[in-house]
Amino acid sequence: MLKFQTPVSIAFIKDLLADQEVPSTYCGTGMDIIKGISDGRFPVKGTICFVEKEPPAAVEEVLYIYSEFLEGVSVLQVHDPRLAFIKLLQRVKILGLTKDPRLSKEKLIDETALVSDTAVIEDGVIIGANTVISSGCVIKSGTVIGPKCILRENIVIGGDGIALYKSKGGATLRFPHLGGVEVGSGVEIGAGCVIAQGTLSPTTIGNDVVIGSMSNIGHGVTVSDKVWISVGVLIGGNSKISQYATIGMGVVIKDNIHVAELSSVGMGSVVTKATESGKSYFGTPAIMVRGVKSGPIR
Repeated sequence: MLKFQTPVSIAFIKDLLADQEVPSTYCGTGMDIIKGISDGRFPVKGTICFVEKEPPAAVEEVLYIYSEFLEGVSVLQVHDPRLAFIKLLQRVKILGLTKDPRLSKEKLIDETALVSDTAVIEDGVIIGANTVISSGCVIKSGTVIGPKCILRENIVIGGDGIALYKSKGGATLRFPHLGGVEVGSGVEIGAGCVIAQGTLSPTTIGNDVVIGSMSNIGHGVTVSDKVWISVGVLIGGNSKISQYATIGMGVVIKDNIHVAELSSVGMGSVVTKATESGKSYFGTPAIMVRGVKSGPIR
């Protein structure tokens, strides 16, 4: 969920869409103030979201961007809900309506951090004490990096992931990314890694995580504390890797997958389904096996 710095009215939302040439009609149940933006799969009360088909259980006090009327809830009716939502996020991003106040001004780099002269650190970045940023790193606005981290050469953190949509009218639109990246303490990230920022929630790397060189972490991924990830690992957007999981060299994890705590995934595997806690997996697609160990327990 993204919170607005100041709650806004539905009339204001309609005006933002109108500015983008997206007409809308409000069918309401008395809801007036919008506190933020949420994912339509997991709507939060007091927020606006979009759905492309009728949700199985619409939530009261949520403003849905949808193409039809929904009984008992507030709806902003539009022709193409996803297009309208993308256009709304574009305006929200330009206006800075959800910008984290911590990141609204200059970059904040602790005086004990070691940052290479060839690293590019944008405004709106926070870097903690005793963190090392090596040569060629690019840290994008909206990124928070905790203390005692080591970022090896040529890492990119906080860029946009791949999220394109072809509208009903044929236009190709890029889904705005507003979530940023949050990296905990004691994290080591290998050379050449890419960590995309989240769309509506941050991409999160927990404490004491190791990520091997040339790995790619998709938008909105959560990597919990003490996870070990080997080199060349690809993790699709919005996946969750729970604590103490170990991921072997060259593993590919499909988007929206949960890798449970203490799971072990062997090298070269392709994970297409959620894993079970404490179990080992190997193969393409990965299946449960005995005795696979992908790395050290953190």
